[in-house]
Amino acid sequence: MQANNIFSASRFSLYMRKHLVDNYRIYGMSIIVLTVLLLTILLLNLSDNFRIRPSMSNLLPLYFIGLFLTGLIFTSLSFRELSNKPQGIDYLLFPASQLEKYLSTLLVTTVGFLLIYHFAFYLAYLGMDAILASTTGMHIKNDLKDTFKHEAMPYFYYAWFITQAIMLLGSVYFQKFSFIKTIFLFAIFLLALYFINTVFALSFFGHRMPKWNAHFPFVGINVMLGERPSEFEPQTHQFLMLPSNVRDVFLFFGKYLFTPMIWALAYMRLRDKEM
Repeated sequence: MQANNIFSASRFSLYMRKHLVDNYRIYGMSIIVLTVLLLTILLLNLSDNFRIRPSMSNLLPLYFIGLFLTGLIFTSLSFRELSNKPQGIDYLLFPASQLEKYLSTLLVTTVGFLLIYHFAFYLAYLGMDAILASTTGMHIKNDLKDTFKHEAMPYFYYAWFITQAIMLLGSVYFQKFSFIKTIFLFAIFLLALYFINTVFALSFFGHRMPKWNAHFPFVGINVMLGERPSEFEPQTHQFLMLPSNVRDVFLFFGKYLFTPMIWALAYMRLRDKEM
């Protein structure tokens, strides 16, 4: 492979086929394990003192908890070859470009995982519904169809892609305990961001804030109205939000730009990787 040959569609397809052939047993076992895990969670949620209740709604929290938890764990296992020097050397020297290797991992941890998860969740749902029908003669009340029509639902998926991208970046930086390290550093980052926002909020609105934490980063701040607001007098509050055009810029960045930027950063880090 020439050094300047960054991407070849035919070589990429061959590498993807090799990856799937080498790992089809792992992905098959993942579907089985994930289905059993989801079935167990559904069974525990459906039972009341070890007696199965005749119906269950609120599948949505279970669906998203499983999506985020298993998705982040699955992504954290990316590039595990780099944790072992012989395997890492074989991975880096394999005759395919770093971009092709990275794209294959990206597709597996996004499109591939979503297909695996939804298939496993559907199998678990069918299994739980069969258990319920055989014991009570009733079926699970599936509320996913209605709740997915809500306009706020896409934002859960935006959040999932953001966290997936961050976990993928962490798997490149940390070959051991990447899940724990990435979660810890991401929590520190969020706390630092909140602290910086608190400092700015107190600097500009400190005498009008009813509490030090009466704000939400990049959204707005709660202030007391009046000439001389005091905690000992009747208060009138108003939540001041950012201008709509600024909010739209932040929202567009979070929805469409932040995730690709993290993906690009993870690729650049992988490209500079050495054993």
